[in-house]
Amino acid sequence: MHSKRHGNHLTITGRTLLIGLLLLWAVPPAAAEVPAEGKVIRLTVTLQSGQVVRGTITEYDEIGFTLTPEDGGAGHRLMWTALPIDAFDRYWRFLEEPEGDGGALLRLGVLLQRHRDGADAAEAAFAEALTADPSLDDAVEEARQRAGRGEGPRFVGTADPEMWGELDAGLMEQSNAELLAFCERAQRELAIGLNVYESPRFIVCTDMPGEDVSRWGEKLTEAYRAVAELLGADPDGNIFRGKCLIFVFQNRRDYIRFQLELHDTEAFDSGGLCHGYGNGFVHIACHRRLSERETTHVIIHEFVHGYVHRYRSPEHVPDWVNEGLAEYIAHQVEPPSGAGLYGRAALRLQGERGLGEGFFAEEGLQAWQYDIAGALTQYLLERSAERYPVLMDGIKDGDGWAEALDASYRMDERRLVLRFKRRLDRALNEQLLP
Repeated sequence: MHSKRHGNHLTITGRTLLIGLLLLWAVPPAAAEVPAEGKVIRLTVTLQSGQVVRGTITEYDEIGFTLTPEDGGAGHRLMWTALPIDAFDRYWRFLEEPEGDGGALLRLGVLLQRHRDGADAAEAAFAEALTADPSLDDAVEEARQRAGRGEGPRFVGTADPEMWGELDAGLMEQSNAELLAFCERAQRELAIGLNVYESPRFIVCTDMPGEDVSRWGEKLTEAYRAVAELLGADPDGNIFRGKCLIFVFQNRRDYIRFQLELHDTEAFDSGGLCHGYGNGFVHIACHRRLSERETTHVIIHEFVHGYVHRYRSPEHVPDWVNEGLAEYIAHQVEPPSGAGLYGRAALRLQGERGLGEGFFAEEGLQAWQYDIAGALTQYLLERSAERYPVLMDGIKDGDGWAEALDASYRMDERRLVLRFKRRLDRALNEQLLP
């Protein structure tokens, strides 16, 4: 029996299925780890604010770690990629001891690829992986091909333009029933306990606690309004076919199984993905991160991809625009700890002449460039929030992004990069002034 709608809240519906947990070979560790006894790493870091913190790594995952100060203050969440590459490599090997384990060394290589300076270190890890297990040659080659790319939204199937725009009530009801049936299928095939929650625009299927889902509902409603108002759409409407379907898993291994078995997607190197279908449906999935804030940030980021998929037309939006808007909204609704987007982008761009290789390509934005794309979106909105919908509408109407940029902001790529980097320099100087 499904629940009734209650405003923007997500309420539980259906029943929980509790069956035995199935495991995969060589799956990665759980979302968060505590260093083993005797694995003590002490660091002294200077935060973006200028504060110097001396402390110990008390928790870590594949994205970053928590540095707990020696004086007992609140822990600081830092990314591995903010460390020099040799430190990242050395600390991970100390904590995980991957030597001699081909699968663990392959994973290390993939992690090192995410670092701007990680190419050589990743290759060394891949070579060790092949020495330990020569059968991994195909997996290593696939990892090399990915070469640090971020996991952008996936478009699946052939676009049916009739499924965009306002849909009639009968189709919306039928679509919602299909989404709930997919949840039942996921429960059945994954054989884990999942609860299904509904709100007017979202269906959330998860094994996380109900209080977490309630908070996601509030944040998703806030994010929906923020994107809609930014693009000049109805903040109280529902852009989705049926609803936006979101899966959140406690354990990363279940997330990987879900993507492989239900979406035919290899998600070993991702923490969250949005699948936008040519028939108009949107499926989002992610796994729990080290903190509640980070988990919510990823959910909001992927939701924005879903909104962009449904906005105006099924036309492709280049990664730098799509990831930029997703990261900007996620920072507005659920900002991660640490510096804002301008500060993060300035740090990422140290030593770079432009915005990094391939930044303006249609696809394949590097993972380290996401903060830059988010900061660039912030800059465009700062220049003119009224012109941003003109940029997005132009792209969604089939114009190339360069043409749409010229029509909206009267800039080409060279001028955009020049002015953006000047803005980052000004922001950095403002932060350093007493």
